[in-house]
Amino acid sequence: PVLAAGDADQPKQKVSPGVFTVFQPGPSDLQGRGRREALAAWLTAPENPLTARVIVNRVWQQYFGEGLVRTADDFGFSGTPPTHPELLDWLAAKFVADGWSVKRLTRVLVTSAAWKQDVWTGDAATRERAAALDPEARLLWRARPRRLSAEQLRDSLLNAADWLRESPAGPPVWPELPPEVLQANPAFLDDNAEKTKGWYPSPPEALRVRSLRLVQKRSVKIPLMETFDLPDNFESCTRRQESTVAPQALTLLNHPLTAEVCAEAAERITAAVGGSPEAKVEAAFRLLLQRSPTEEESAICRPLLESRGLVELCRALVNTNEFITID
Repeated sequence: PVLAAGDADQPKQKVSPGVFTVFQPGPSDLQGRGRREALAAWLTAPENPLTARVIVNRVWQQYFGEGLVRTADDFGFSGTPPTHPELLDWLAAKFVADGWSVKRLTRVLVTSAAWKQDVWTGDAATRERAAALDPEARLLWRARPRRLSAEQLRDSLLNAADWLRESPAGPPVWPELPPEVLQANPAFLDDNAEKTKGWYPSPPEALRVRSLRLVQKRSVKIPLMETFDLPDNFESCTRRQESTVAPQALTLLNHPLTAEVCAEAAERITAAVGGSPEAKVEAAFRLLLQRSPTEEESAICRPLLESRGLVELCRALVNTNEFITID
């Protein structure tokens, strides 16, 4: 029943199951048994395009950085209209026809002409005209560079040292937290006999897994990932915000994980190519940036290599914008 002014002692009219009138026609029967099944069947019915549109938009956002509908959590009047409504409808219809397969949808997206674009597409005059009309490239005339997420950045660091272990199953792992974070959460220090309140760091070798496997408590963030815009754990996040602040550069430059990764990467490079400075610079670029250096870059990097060593060269490359950006 509806409670008058929220008072449990003043029940009014009863409310029966249903959906919002804007979604009519709704499920045929929500009054008897099997109400949840009827609702689920209605949500995923081929003639109901709303669910498929939302899912397709979320998957598009994962790959392109921004959905065809910019407000992924709001398809209503207060949200933004789709930039390409016909494309959104076509993808939603194909998604349903393909049995709601996210894998097939992914294949369509990453083999598309839109996905294969680069940031500097076309000649200079064409880019200038297009940029004047659509500076944010919302109409998909070029690729939009986007930064790695907090989890992807940590995974990329581990991968550079060849430490990222494939571990498809098993319990989560507990990252080590700085003392100041533990001190700010007294419950972690005041543990109980059942060991449900404290924080229990895993061995360093066990932490070499994808960041998705790390334990995260609602009120606690991992400092490295928090700096790179890891969302709050106590509220829903449909689209991550990207900030550019000084602590990001300082963290990536001075974090213990960066130092360990760069030292390991330097050992890998030396073991693979020997002592030639040119070969070391080439190998460092290929390992950390997945490309060969230009002549100018090689000329800049060789003095750094000779004066500060290969570890510092790797640290410099890790701190380039190219390392943390997808373009």
